[in-house]
Amino acid sequence: MSSIIPYETIKHPIDENEALPLHKTRKPHVKRPKPLPVHWAPPPSFLPRVIFHTTCFCLTFHTTLDFMWEIFKEPKGWENFHVQYLVQLNQLSTVQGLVLTTVAVFITTSPPLKQINYGADSPYLLLSESLVFSLFGLLFQLYTSVVGQSYQKKKTFKALKRNRWLFLCHIMILSIPVYLFGISLLLLIFAISVTGFLSSSTSAKIFTGGTFALLFACLFASILPSPFYTRLYGLLWGKRNCDDNDSDDESDGEIHHEKGAGATVTVTTHEIHLKASSDPPSP
Repeated sequence: MSSIIPYETIKHPIDENEALPLHKTRKPHVKRPKPLPVHWAPPPSFLPRVIFHTTCFCLTFHTTLDFMWEIFKEPKGWENFHVQYLVQLNQLSTVQGLVLTTVAVFITTSPPLKQINYGADSPYLLLSESLVFSLFGLLFQLYTSVVGQSYQKKKTFKALKRNRWLFLCHIMILSIPVYLFGISLLLLIFAISVTGFLSSSTSAKIFTGGTFALLFACLFASILPSPFYTRLYGLLWGKRNCDDNDSDDESDGEIHHEKGAGATVTVTTHEIHLKASSDPPSP
């Protein structure tokens, strides 16, 4: 005569003995990030520290070199940075040549209308300065393109890691072509605006004022979402909104991860209960 075994007796060993751990917690091997080089930290003295922060902000839009180190600490960070820089420098050289050609046309030709005279003293002076900065900009771009291959070497990076001021000089050399291009372009724009505002024609003044008002509005709208505005805002008012948002995003990601893990546990446990309930009691 077969004895009837209660269902709870069957369920109990299934839940405790046969149930395997659903998630095995393994601590992944986390590679420790490389710390910032000691020589790249701000100097302890007051005046050198102010010069250091000012120079860093003018060259990188950051007050320290932590941003640069986040790029260069990667295995191929130093090489990739200079490869991208040389590609953008070639594009900048093309635009610089267009600015140089435009300025040369203005200088070598006489104005077609007497009301809009860009050959006057003030516009002509601005155009001449723009021509000079354009020429020097092209020369520096050519020089940087030639010696840029040597900048990609690891031994160059190792030498620059030993001194913060030497590294800032390197970044300054890379920034000179960009600044020269910006100055030449601004001088050309100022020359055109001065020509329009000094014109004897009222319609020329109105069109010049409306055009530059629209351009400044577009420029201001493009600066607002840029990282430059965020860093400048944080530097002036001491607020770091971007860091708070990043931390919120990270916490949201952790919550979603925990929810996903909980869903997996629930489904697996449900499957175990279904399996236990589907097995008939043994006689």
